[in-house]
Amino acid sequence: MKRRVYFFCRSAPAYQDDVVVLARGLRELGADVFGSCNYWKNSPATDDWLVRHDPAVSHHDCDVVVVSYGWSRWIDLDFRVYETPLPPDLFAPGRRYRTVYLDLEDGYFSCGFQPEYRGFDAIFRAKYNQRCFHPANHHPWALGLSERMLACTAEVRPWAERDHDLLVNFNASHPYVHPARAMMERRFVPAASRQFTINRERDDLTTPPADPWDRLMWEQTQHRHSRNYYHRLGRAQAVAAFCGELIPAAPFAPPYLVGGGKAHYLRSAFNLLDNFDPRPARLIQWDSWRFWEALAAGCLVFNFDLPYYGIKLPVMPENFTHYIGVRPDNLAETFARLDSEPDLAERIAAQGRAWALEHYSPKALAQRFLATLATS
Repeated sequence: MKRRVYFFCRSAPAYQDDVVVLARGLRELGADVFGSCNYWKNSPATDDWLVRHDPAVSHHDCDVVVVSYGWSRWIDLDFRVYETPLPPDLFAPGRRYRTVYLDLEDGYFSCGFQPEYRGFDAIFRAKYNQRCFHPANHHPWALGLSERMLACTAEVRPWAERDHDLLVNFNASHPYVHPARAMMERRFVPAASRQFTINRERDDLTTPPADPWDRLMWEQTQHRHSRNYYHRLGRAQAVAAFCGELIPAAPFAPPYLVGGGKAHYLRSAFNLLDNFDPRPARLIQWDSWRFWEALAAGCLVFNFDLPYYGIKLPVMPENFTHYIGVRPDNLAETFARLDSEPDLAERIAAQGRAWALEHYSPKALAQRFLATLATS
């Protein structure tokens, strides 16, 4: 019997990347996918929806009920915040469906930390740091690869035909600078410029694309989609994918990440204590679409040394096998190794792409989603 999955999600223009990736993977596995609204057009055709609302099917009729983080808290292009309570009968006594919350929210303390979310059978939390507190129903997750990304990176240019460029050009991002990214701008870019040409070209994301499919993707992603960006990925050898914030090694549940003046003073105190803590700092909000897009495009991807800073994914990449994980104190060593092994960069780029496609395609994520839910 076919599995039925129901999504609580917002209608357009809200962009819910978690729904787009997982719903596609579930459909590839043969599941029937329903939703609280019609969401995400696969093509410019008028009725080609990935998630379809059927008035005859409610979440009570399904096997798995998924709530998107965009349902709980959505931020529009003008950075206005919209919040919606959980569906009132989601945890109804005697329910026969499993409940899931997809938590791709930025920062550390997300909606998924709130007490009422302990009722979910499982919360799939991206940007998971195993050296920070997470409630018992949290499971490590990742942004992963969408069908749109896979379509735009399907043709991989041979390494020798690529420009010897390192892309450091974050197109669609927050209006503020990620602290960890700013730090690596000061330290990593000067070191990398000795081996790569730094490419900072960016696109005007306010201009609608002429191609109908590209325009639809641009509209549905809240103006994040850019065909020129994918062309640059295909031409470049390397990409910087740093993101997030480095925080002190203590305490386990960092109270200084929310609040006003009190949080500021607490952060200052723990920054001071960190000078005497032998453990490395922790990285939060590290995950970015750029990381996955660059891997899929066959680029050599530079990011932080993920396990060193506490990051946990369902399947971890290996440093110098699938990506290059760096720390501020090992940059000279990193580039010396690349310089001494001429074929290493090309090999890592190819292996990184294969790893991402194997473990983080929509189908692979959907399979892991169902397997994790079965044991939760």
